Amino acid sequence: MRISIIGCGNMGSAIALALSDSGYDVALYDSAKEKADECAQEHDNITALDALEEAGGSDAIIIAVKPQVLPSLYLSLREIETGLWISIAAGVPLSVLEDHLGTDNIVRFMPNIAARSRKSVTAVAAGNGVGTENRSLALQIALSFGSAYFISEDLFPAFIGISGSGIAYMLEAMHYMAMGGVKAGIPYPEALSIVRDTMASTAELQKESGKGAIELETMVCSAAGTTIEGVKALADRSFGSALMNAVQAAADKSIELEAKARH
Repeated sequence: MRISIIGCGNMGSAIALALSDSGYDVALYDSAKEKADECAQEHDNITALDALEEAGGSDAIIIAVKPQVLPSLYLSLREIETGLWISIAAGVPLSVLEDHLGTDNIVRFMPNIAARSRKSVTAVAAGNGVGTENRSLALQIALSFGSAYFISEDLFPAFIGISGSGIAYMLEAMHYMAMGGVKAGIPYPEALSIVRDTMASTAELQKESGKGAIELETMVCSAAGTTIEGVKALADRSFGSALMNAVQAAADKSIELEAKARH
């Protein structure tokens, strides 16, 4: 099966390598051909394309260019035949893609930067013309570089708030928790490693137990113990409210960007 990717930036190249590792034949096109050539050199089943139209005939074509670049490509893309279109262009809704590509056989992805480590969390929404077989193909492609969730496109802003942008909030938390460790006497590199492993172990605990976050939190908080003191300090600083506001702010910005794309 041949998957073509248009755009060989950080996300496009990460997806290309993941698909290659999963056994797909991958073709890459980038206006800066040296980028595609460099990625193709890493795997035998990745080919760098000389021209955009050479992507035609692929089982799926992934559009991995920046949203502001898309308008300059629409006319050329419209002339290309493919079994399925997949777009990872942030803020560009299916309706806009359908109008400009002349088809509703389009799937929209919203991955995050963890795709490079095969740990992306990706939202997937399908156009009305996407059949069962292509929905399955899209899901398998998304799963090659992490986990994937089929959701309604109108929930993409909320997804961005908790995942696409949410990864930054977690990095903020990692940094400041590590700085707290520094204040208490642990050097920053070691403190950051401890925080990282603690976050990973927390995620695995919740995933394996299936318990709610608050249920697990109360299990950690012993009466009159150290953890409840820390939790109270977070509550005193409106930690929960700040996180909820951050999610909403990112979601609102996503809605704003999609509205601009429609016009």
